[in-house]
Amino acid sequence: MPSVPPHGIDAACSRFLPMVDGAYLDCISDDLALLLAARHVTNLQAVFGQDWRFGIVEDGAALPRMDLPPADADELIAQRTGWRPRWRQASSPERDAADWCAELSAGNPVLVVGDAYHLPWLPYAGHEHMAHGFVVDGLSWDDGALTAHVTDPYDNITQWGPARPVTIRQELSSLAPGLADGRWAVLVAAGQARQADPGQQVAANAAAIISAAEDGTYRRFIDAHEGPGAGVARSLSLATWLLARNRALHARWLAALPARQLPDSLAVRFEAEVSEGWRRAREMCYIALRRVLDGRAAPPAAIRSVRQAAAAEQRLAESLLSSAEPRPASKRPADAYK
Repeated sequence: MPSVPPHGIDAACSRFLPMVDGAYLDCISDDLALLLAARHVTNLQAVFGQDWRFGIVEDGAALPRMDLPPADADELIAQRTGWRPRWRQASSPERDAADWCAELSAGNPVLVVGDAYHLPWLPYAGHEHMAHGFVVDGLSWDDGALTAHVTDPYDNITQWGPARPVTIRQELSSLAPGLADGRWAVLVAAGQARQADPGQQVAANAAAIISAAEDGTYRRFIDAHEGPGAGVARSLSLATWLLARNRALHARWLAALPARQLPDSLAVRFEAEVSEGWRRAREMCYIALRRVLDGRAAPPAAIRSVRQAAAAEQRLAESLLSSAEPRPASKRPADAYK
């Protein structure tokens, strides 16, 4: 066991919870946001919300999945903040505690990723296996047991109840089942941050959406999710959940920019034309999943809502690019994958 003083070690970052968009980030990005907030990075929406992409991962699995958070997320964080997560494989809480103790003593909260099925403060506990992150920002001896001070900024509604941002104390030994295949990280300095120009970022985002349409990324994703079955329904529900949160966060980033840095009314248009469409798709695909798990057929409105949301965001991207500069006609019109 590590040498933890009687008064414990405290690198608490719970006071930064209000800065984290927990309702818009996935359950690991929100922990990274919390660690960045503790490093006095204030514009977290710019870190996590400025990209508008439609990328998928096709790795030989039966179904493509959304590249959210993106595979290069750690590099983007480093570029935008000057901090990078340094990851290590977890061994066991008892063995890792010595390293955590050293990091906490240096003022570095620790991001830990484990299996939500074994994390008792979550509604997923005992119900669903999935990777979930949380922050250990203190260690102490409580009633003779080494105890982790946990701050978890995750915010989501699940079928087993709500997951809300919490600060709790958890006996270190009780975390062992959840960390059997886990990992952990702290932030390390990564050089000078580079700030993107918002106008250039908006144009690059629009170009990326059009490119995803032209190279068939949307079509391949949607075609792969046309079929029946629980696997398809579950994959589509997760994808639209990620997309809805990602687009909502991007809308918040747009709304926070000064009007002079945006095309006219872009924030309002993005919310109405893109964010709302993916919210509807998320709701329809979740309903479809519940129906399939009950042994019924998925309603056709679910995949139709995904096509509509995809078409709407391509139309907005086309509009942005056409108003910015001349561009060759798109190889694939916005409704080609309807």
